[in-house]
Amino acid sequence: MRDIERVVELVKKLGAGSVKYVKYSYSPATDTHHVKIVLLRPVEWRLFSEVVKELERSYAVRVYAPHANAIRLDLKKRS
Repeated sequence: MRDIERVVELVKKLGAGSVKYVKYSYSPATDTHHVKIVLLRPVEWRLFSEVVKELERSYAVRVYAPHANAIRLDLKKRS
């Protein structure tokens, strides 16, 4: 869980002024962590690519954009 909390802090730091809030949850049925990032305004992909690179060290990452102001990262621990 520490990895996820570190990523949440990284997103808040890199997206200062653009990120409204960051939530995370865990789904034991699929063994997947979900990180939801809600934006106040559009940001460059470069910001999130840094976060994804950091996560890919220990997780398989899927990126979704369910609507214009949100990004969801689905993280599955690498085995």
